[in-house]
Amino acid sequence: MRQWLERGLEAWGLRLNEVQWLCFERLTELMLTWNERINLTAITQPERIAIEHYLDSLAPLAFGLIGDGMSVVDIGTGAGFPGLPLAILCPFAAFTLVEATGKKVAYLRQVVAQLGLANVEVVQGRAEALAHDRRFREGFDVAVARALGRLDVVLECTLPFVKIGGCAVAYKGPRADEELPFGERAAAMLGGRIEAVHRFPLPNTELQRRLVVARKIAPTPPRFPRRPGIPEKRPLGD
Repeated sequence: MRQWLERGLEAWGLRLNEVQWLCFERLTELMLTWNERINLTAITQPERIAIEHYLDSLAPLAFGLIGDGMSVVDIGTGAGFPGLPLAILCPFAAFTLVEATGKKVAYLRQVVAQLGLANVEVVQGRAEALAHDRRFREGFDVAVARALGRLDVVLECTLPFVKIGGCAVAYKGPRADEELPFGERAAAMLGGRIEAVHRFPLPNTELQRRLVVARKIAPTPPRFPRRPGIPEKRPLGD
């Protein structure tokens, strides 16, 4: 697994130190052990974990979207992606992992403790509710989300967390190009605008990925995000 991860990172001009590699090794062990009890991932082969979970999670670093001193919130983190790999490679950035499912929260908290990730906080709750909490609303430099739904849904659940001047980063596949019109309409309603779409294959693979970057240019209106479940049922971009 190490060679696949390191080869991919080298293609992006990034490197792992030994402590970071040991964190990824322990993360893999914990994820596969917990996966026998709760549904964390269908991807269990070491090569695929390295590429489809770890490398994919780390893609924003290749485009300079996350750096030292930044505050980052990972919405709907699930098994900890992309937040955990980003936190391992960015020890001088602060990460908040948001997850609604109690069993996954327990898993994430054990991982954070076992890996000694002092730059990570795990918060249980729905994004639609937490985004109205003063502790979190418009409090982050970057919000990331992976596999959270259509682009306009992702933006409604991420942009309210972002400070003016910060950005939301949506991890998507090739279908993101079809979703852009929905995302552009939603971003405008949420105080943002689509600033960039980074199109790339994961290094040494044919897996095509997209990072859609929405810049926060104005406060999000207080009515957003709407109640839990509503963004999926009535997407803003329709």
